[in-house]
Amino acid sequence: PVVLFDGGIYKMWYHGLGRIGNDPWKVHVLYCESIDGINWTKYPNPVIYPGGYNSWDSKAVSPGAVIKENGIYKMYYCGYSDEYDNWHVGYATSVDGINWEKYPQPIITGTYGWEHQIVVSSVVKKDNIYYLYYTGRNLPEYKIGVATSSDGINWVKHPGNPILVNDKTWELNGILEASVVLEDGSLKMVFMNSTGTGFGFATSSDGMNWSKATNNPFFKNENTSNGWAAEKIAYPYMIKVPNEMKIYYCGYQFNDPLLKIGVIRKSNQ
Repeated sequence: PVVLFDGGIYKMWYHGLGRIGNDPWKVHVLYCESIDGINWTKYPNPVIYPGGYNSWDSKAVSPGAVIKENGIYKMYYCGYSDEYDNWHVGYATSVDGINWEKYPQPIITGTYGWEHQIVVSSVVKKDNIYYLYYTGRNLPEYKIGVATSSDGINWVKHPGNPILVNDKTWELNGILEASVVLEDGSLKMVFMNSTGTGFGFATSSDGMNWSKATNNPFFKNENTSNGWAAEKIAYPYMIKVPNEMKIYYCGYQFNDPLLKIGVIRKSNQ
């Protein structure tokens, strides 16, 4: 899930795996809306499709972050044509959040080593600089990196990447899917561990140097209501709404192949 609280309405773009006719299975971007952040109405069709034959994102387009500036929605997404080759970051814009126009080429590319496959997970703007957080995926390891930009399109990877790595026992083979919000001049991050059993929290003043909380993991799969995601919790996406912080996330339980989306909340009062 990628969620934006916009004009009093919760808007969610989320990852869906499906097929059209006899086409191979592909990843699309789906969309839904909510008044209360709990009950959602789905848009009937994908809002972004994979690219055509021989395009760089012909097999998958998966939403990573959406921001809105000057009436324009800007989406940063993960795309690829081969799940075993490089994954890249794409960019698309929209005036309504439903009809999107893709930028023709990736704006950040996967390369080699820990960045063989990169997955965008958050974009924030601080002091007129955009910070894009991404996962570097080179199985079985995961690390977190950041890139910066003055215009949201041309990006420079931080020379000190990766900025966060697995150095705690519970993090296992890596940490990934960093979701970052700006609050009172400070940056706050939620991330997951490599097996999807817990979420961690970290803070930063500059977006590059991060301090992990001492009580990590602050939320575990075993904490989900009635065990609805007792097997795995993943892909946390944190947003700030009036008087509250929310984290939307994906999960599933034992012997249930369906992946679902849930939310945890924390009052700011």
